[in-house]
Amino acid sequence: MVRRLTFRSAKLANWLSHFVTNMKKNTFERGIGLFDKHRVWDYHASENGLNASVEDLHNSFFQVHIRWRKEDCEIYGTDQLLPNPDKLDCFCDCPSDGPYCEHVTASIIYWIMRLDDRNEDVNAESAADQGDSPAYQNLMTRFAGLVRSETPSYQRFDANKLRLLPDVQTTAEQIVKSVMTRDDQ
Repeated sequence: MVRRLTFRSAKLANWLSHFVTNMKKNTFERGIGLFDKHRVWDYHASENGLNASVEDLHNSFFQVHIRWRKEDCEIYGTDQLLPNPDKLDCFCDCPSDGPYCEHVTASIIYWIMRLDDRNEDVNAESAADQGDSPAYQNLMTRFAGLVRSETPSYQRFDANKLRLLPDVQTTAEQIVKSVMTRDDQ
């Protein structure tokens, strides 16, 4: 199971969520796995892109080059450019045939997490939590209110109200009486 990424910045979480929409789920999960196992080496980022050497799970190293144009960026924070995720030029020398492999993904996650670490906003948000719809949030709020207003069932339980069917009730009482009398003897 892949861990959830936690961000201080909702903007960076949304940026990564947007980037991920262009790839297969298992590619993203493998990228998180490489990131978690600290497989991103020789990382260098600039205002025009980033370079990294990423160690695969089989101990092979692949070179990742990601470029963007300044015109396609928006300012993030005081001094950082955040590129449009749809306009990234990504290259990895691994044999993957897709536009984004797990090595590119691990490098992007490493870069985004470093940006987020520099973020001064202390309200942490999870990328996975960004998708809860307002309708779902309203239902959860109503459910929480109902839970708070109800008395727990163990406090409402009344043993005197337990009654079996009349024919079973009589038989059950006879069994209880016979057991109780045996214990007294």
